[in-house]
Amino acid sequence: SGSIDLAELSGALQAVQQSVSASAGQVPLFPRPFHTATCCWLCARFGDGARLTGDQFCELMGYMSTLKHVFEQVDTDRNGTIDCVELHRAFQLSGASFEQETVQLIGQSYDADRNGTLEFDEFVQLRMEWDCYIAAWEGVAGMSSTIQPEQLAAILEGVKRSLEPVGSLLISQATVPSLTSQGLMFSSMFKVSRPFQPQTCEWLIIRFGGGNLFLNFSQFCTMLAFLKEMKSAFCKLDLDRNGALSVTELAAAFAGVGLQLPPELVAQIGQGFDRDRSGEIDFDEFIQMVVEWNDMCREQARFTSQASGRVGARELQELFGHVRVVYRVVDGAVMGMRPFHLNTCRWLVAKFGTPVPGEFFAEGVTWTEFLHLTQYVKDAYVKYASIGSSGGNSLFTHELGAALAACGLSLSQEAVQNIRRAFDADSSGSFEYDEFLQILLECSLYEQCFDARAAQPGILTPLNALSPILGQPLVGASGGNVIALDKAAFFALVFAVPRNLTR
Repeated sequence: SGSIDLAELSGALQAVQQSVSASAGQVPLFPRPFHTATCCWLCARFGDGARLTGDQFCELMGYMSTLKHVFEQVDTDRNGTIDCVELHRAFQLSGASFEQETVQLIGQSYDADRNGTLEFDEFVQLRMEWDCYIAAWEGVAGMSSTIQPEQLAAILEGVKRSLEPVGSLLISQATVPSLTSQGLMFSSMFKVSRPFQPQTCEWLIIRFGGGNLFLNFSQFCTMLAFLKEMKSAFCKLDLDRNGALSVTELAAAFAGVGLQLPPELVAQIGQGFDRDRSGEIDFDEFIQMVVEWNDMCREQARFTSQASGRVGARELQELFGHVRVVYRVVDGAVMGMRPFHLNTCRWLVAKFGTPVPGEFFAEGVTWTEFLHLTQYVKDAYVKYASIGSSGGNSLFTHELGAALAACGLSLSQEAVQNIRRAFDADSSGSFEYDEFLQILLECSLYEQCFDARAAQPGILTPLNALSPILGQPLVGASGGNVIALDKAAFFALVFAVPRNLTR
């Protein structure tokens, strides 16, 4: 027919190499037939679909000769395989400086027989894939040593296009395990093809760029290793390949990394990342979630190291210095929020913590309570930034009522005016997020107390459900000196006195 298919390619490669090696008196470099996945890579690169013409095969063999020379240079102990140390050196020679753990992760993704080393067959797959990554970088970055979010988006789309031929070919081969294509990013990897969102690219650059809003090539390569791992993890959960995870599948994803979260928290987290309001988390949104929650998971040891399993307000204040819950970009630089005031942290602990005997209000939060707390802080910031005309930098005092309403607190004009006067003691005309959060927390807790009192008007209902005075009748509740207040009047009264006079 003048061409060969995938099955014939493996045998042809082995026959040519055996012939060349025999005439030169060398040990054959291909001790077994090439894996079908490797043949897919070669056909996708040099052929038309799953077939190769004679000319294409000759071009392929020239490429293989070059790779054989590279392999022999990297295989310093001449045992016919490449271990993790040798692979690390190979990446360093190509200009990519990786941590040893990253190199090991990359190597494992190509080690089909799981023997801890890469044979030439597996090395060919690695080299061809990373050639695509390098070409995509150079095609967008050019001579520049760094890229920004919009450039990263273009590079990732270029990667998906360049890997589309091999990705679709791998999926079509029944003899190729599904795991082989799970780590690849190609255009038809899911039933619906979507470009990466700008916010995803921003999150990735901040995560791997050391807090900067740009990536160098080594950081880009480390990020790609992470994306491959996350793509594999996502595909193991997304069994129908529709490119989206339900709440149940999302809970399984958290459980897979050791986080057994309550269903309501999983749903809340999912809603926070479901940008298109589809009710599911697609791969793009999944990446955003994992990048953010990686930081969170690293802090779990703080809680387990405490005898009580809780952290207090001061530890919480320190925690928010390590976990990037919210951030803003100023002149291309990533700026974290200023440290939360200790009093704000006390309010957060009081709202989300559970009082233990002897505490009037909670003085600590558990790990699970901290996760609820963090999601609350993040959700509130999204609403704060959407209302504020300064793009999340601050909230003008005249915007306070709308911001509180967005968070579920609809207050009277008089109450909002009193709150503004009470908290804007320096007459700056604006509130930082820390200040807004404290206002929101106080108002939320006062509303909780008011609603509990309204539900049981004959008894005192403090915030602490464990308080021994809970359920005691109000003295003089039926007397003539009792004044009835609706919620609007209650809030107007509570905040009638400026905060700086009551502290």
